[in-house]
Amino acid sequence: MQGWMEDLWLVAIFDEVPDDEVRRWWNSKDTPLLDRLVASAPRFRLGTIVTAAEDHEPASPTRRVFDLLFLRGTCPEDFGEESAAEYVLPRLDLRLQLALLTAFSPHSDDLPMMEAAPLSALSDFLNEYEGARLATYSPTDATLISFDTHHPTNRSGFGSA
Repeated sequence: MQGWMEDLWLVAIFDEVPDDEVRRWWNSKDTPLLDRLVASAPRFRLGTIVTAAEDHEPASPTRRVFDLLFLRGTCPEDFGEESAAEYVLPRLDLRLQLALLTAFSPHSDDLPMMEAAPLSALSDFLNEYEGARLATYSPTDATLISFDTHHPTNRSGFGSA
């Protein structure tokens, strides 16, 4: 199988961002204000993520965090987000922190070739930036890779960045 691998980072934003800028962010449009905020925001490298050309994305802690924040950002009403906006940058509260830590925990079907930061380091970052709005971003260009999704489970070294 082929896919595109890139680094995935989590950023904590405390500034107010206009609703239409957030909508453009989630729709992969130009976002000059958010681009500037992301560039200067506190950040945490989650690890690597693969986007496959197939319908099924390979499992990884970074993929689950990306998917969780995308879902909470584009369907905020489903998660009790207090906003009239159609799209949001999810606010980091205890409920979201627990969901992120659960999503980032290793699973037996995770693709071993994808790097993931230590779970404890993510927990420290989330504790430090409680109340911030969260977003993920990829500062690197994606690299085309080939990989096998039918792999033996090998957890040795998992979580090292």
